[in-house]
Amino acid sequence: MLVNIHTHYNRADSIEIVNCSEKFDFTRYYSFGIHPWDSETNILNFSEIENKAQDKFMLAIGEIGLDKIKGPALEIQKTCFIDQVLIAEKINRPVIIHCVKAWNEIMEIKKDLQPKQTWIFHGFTKVSILESVLQEGLMISIGAGIMNNLKLQEALKNIPNEQLFLETDDSHITILEVYKKVSTLKNLSLSELEQIIENNFKRIFRI
Repeated sequence: MLVNIHTHYNRADSIEIVNCSEKFDFTRYYSFGIHPWDSETNILNFSEIENKAQDKFMLAIGEIGLDKIKGPALEIQKTCFIDQVLIAEKINRPVIIHCVKAWNEIMEIKKDLQPKQTWIFHGFTKVSILESVLQEGLMISIGAGIMNNLKLQEALKNIPNEQLFLETDDSHITILEVYKKVSTLKNLSLSELEQIIENNFKRIFRI
């Protein structure tokens, strides 16, 4: 079974968590939250996120986080991010993290809040912070970047299997292509990798 932990497209070629940020009726697994780029306009309110706790298809809050390249002032993003982390703790949902050049700030917030819910660093490519991210206990989700990023390909060897997820994000690459590349780099059969990711999925999301 292929698992796509974070995608913006509903392609139904795997078990997938589709990222959504507005009200809708959905019968597939999805994540729901205020993206840092939208943290000033608040395109949905926090009570709507809490209401989704009753929906068995809403598996995670996200993607949420901090972005120093795009979006409103960092302090506005921080407030929005913290509020949603607190909701995740209240409704017992993992968090899918968007982090662009803001790992130190995210780590400080994590240390302050001491969350019990799992955080998933999606679209991970920043090899220089890999050790810190692993030490903080985050799951690491690898996407299309693994196809051509040689530094990431080398760093993949240092990501423990139990902290690994795979995704497509907003890329048009298929999740199968990501699986095939990662299985080769980790010297695993495709079926072995499938079982690893499936086990992680069931453990983190209690499926």
